[in-house]
Amino acid sequence: MWTSNNNRKLVVLTLGFMLTVFGLMPSPRGLSAILGLYSVQEVKPKVFAWIPDDVIDQECDPLFTRAATAGFIVTSEGVVVIDTANSPMHARDLLYEIRKRTDLPIRYVINTSSAADHMLGNEVFSDEQATLISTKAAQAEMLQYRQELFDRMHGEEGWRLQARMRGFHVTPSTQTFDEKMTLNMGGQEIRMSSLLSSASSPEDAVVYLPSAKTLFLGELYDNQYFPRVGSRDVHRWIEVLRQVEGWDVDAYVPGHGAPGSKKDLVDFRKFLEWLVAQVEMRLKKGQTPEDVQKALWLPKTYNWHAPDLASDTVGDVCRQLAPQHAAPASDQPGGH
Repeated sequence: MWTSNNNRKLVVLTLGFMLTVFGLMPSPRGLSAILGLYSVQEVKPKVFAWIPDDVIDQECDPLFTRAATAGFIVTSEGVVVIDTANSPMHARDLLYEIRKRTDLPIRYVINTSSAADHMLGNEVFSDEQATLISTKAAQAEMLQYRQELFDRMHGEEGWRLQARMRGFHVTPSTQTFDEKMTLNMGGQEIRMSSLLSSASSPEDAVVYLPSAKTLFLGELYDNQYFPRVGSRDVHRWIEVLRQVEGWDVDAYVPGHGAPGSKKDLVDFRKFLEWLVAQVEMRLKKGQTPEDVQKALWLPKTYNWHAPDLASDTVGDVCRQLAPQHAAPASDQPGGH
C-alpha cells in the first residue's frame, strides 16, 4: 500500500532532483532541514530539541526505524548533546544544526538509553572527540547490541541488513555512572540520574537542567507516540512519572515527539495507567494475552503517531502482567 511516508519520500527525491538540475542544491544536511524532515526548537535559551518527523527510515536497523528526539545545550565552555538518533546520517543533521549556532567544541554526549534509535549516531560525535556518557547498564547493553548486530549481519538474511546499515559503526559510551552524575559547564548544571530501580530497568537515564527547568526523559516519555515498553516495569514506570511531575520543570523533552508541558506528561502517564487497567480487566475476565493483544487496538482511542507499534505496546504489557502466558524472549518486538 502506498502511504504518506512514501509520498513524502517521493517529494524529497523530486525536489532534490529539481534543485540539482537548477544548480540550487544545498548541502545534504541542509536539504533535510529545508524539506521538513526534522525541526529544531529552542526550548529555553541555549537549550535545543532536535525533533525528527514521523518518517520510517530505510537506512537504519529495521528494528528501530524511527529516529528518537535529540537535544543539545550550548554553553560558554562547549556543547553537550543528548542522544544521537538512529543513524549517523541523522547525527550529521544534528551536528549541522549545532554548527549553525556555534563553533564551540562538543564536549559530551549523554545517551539516555541503549536503544539503537537513541545512540546509533554516537560515532559522529566520537569523531568530534566528545566523551560519550550513559549508565553502566546502558553501556553493557550497547556492547551486547553491537555483538547481536554483528551476528544478525552474518546470518541468513544478513545481506539485507548490511545494505541498510553499510558504514555504520556502533559506538558505545566511554564513561558511565550508576545512579547519579552531574556536569557543570559554563554556568549550566546538568544532572543525570537513573530513576528506575536496578530490579527494573537501570539503563534508562534522565537529564535535568535545574536553571532552565527542562527535563530530557528519553524512553520514559513519548509525546503522542505509542511507546516501546519492552521489559520495563510498567507500574514502576508510572511511579517515576508521578515523581518527576513534582519537579520544578516546565519543559519536558520526550524520547519521541516534540517537547511537552506538564499536562502532556500527565496525559502520557494517564495513558499508561489506562492501558494497564484495560489489560488487567481483560486478563481477569479470562482472555489470553494473545486475545487481549488482538482485541485492544489502541489507535481506536488514541490518535497518536506510530500506530504500527500499538500492538507491540499492548503485547509487552500483556506479557508483563500475565507471566504465566509469557512468549519466548526471542519473540519480543523491537523498538521505534
